Amino acid sequence: MIEAFWYGLGTGMVLSIMLGTVFFLLIQNSIDNGARSSIFIILGVITSDFIMIVASHFNAQLIPPGGTTEMIVRIIGGLFLIIYGVLNLTGKKSILYPESPKSKTGVLFSMGFLLNIMNPGNFIAWLAISSQLSLVFNFSTHQAILFYAGALGAILLMELIISYLAASLKRLFTVRVLDGLNKVVGILFIGFAIFLLIPVFKALF
Repeated sequence: MIEAFWYGLGTGMVLSIMLGTVFFLLIQNSIDNGARSSIFIILGVITSDFIMIVASHFNAQLIPPGGTTEMIVRIIGGLFLIIYGVLNLTGKKSILYPESPKSKTGVLFSMGFLLNIMNPGNFIAWLAISSQLSLVFNFSTHQAILFYAGALGAILLMELIISYLAASLKRLFTVRVLDGLNKVVGILFIGFAIFLLIPVFKALF
């Protein structure tokens, strides 16, 4: 059962390096206002992720189990991962650091929460993960809880590290480095997609 926790840790690490607005907000805010203030942004992100996990988990439970359903879920999940992987392989990143607000903790929390939850890709990602756990890997409730705890723990840890190393990260994250990270994430997503789709190909051929 503990394996579910480690799988969650790995998933959380992959999700945490999906570079977006929150990532750059963390860096800029940590540089301008200190790493401690970024903790409230991170708490907003974790709270929104928790809400999306709960919503996606219960939505996934509505999908009826069965051989055909499992294949459909594998195909949808695989296609989703391939699309994300190709977008990461072909997309170009620009170094844009948003203005960080010199605000109270409630405002910082709200910014992290809203920036994360208003990105539709995040909910789609959690829904795809929840569907795989329940219908493909047949995780029990306890295993799913361990998985999500590991994922949220990894996201929390990675974002704390990003905040405390922000000054160095801002110098290190050139366009070339960001493109390299994009390609690594893209390859990982496509690799996961192939793993999910192997049983589909075996069933067809």
